[in-house]
Amino acid sequence: DKEGNIGVSIGKKSFNDDQLLKNFNAVLEALEKEKSNNTLKGDLIKKTFLTSSMGVSYKVKLGKNI
Repeated sequence: DKEGNIGVSIGKKSFNDDQLLKNFNAVLEALEKEKSNNTLKGDLIKKTFLTSSMGVSYKVKLGKNI
């Protein structure tokens, strides 16, 4: 959006942990690829949260800056 927020769905309730992690890592790889192409500058992700459509959100700790 105009404020720089990225909203992306990485799975469904029926997905297992491996499927969710695979999709999350695919999103991170896509962002890193765009950053390496010099199309984006600075830290792309400062905070990450997971939530269901109508549920509570949980903050995710990232192992590295992107």
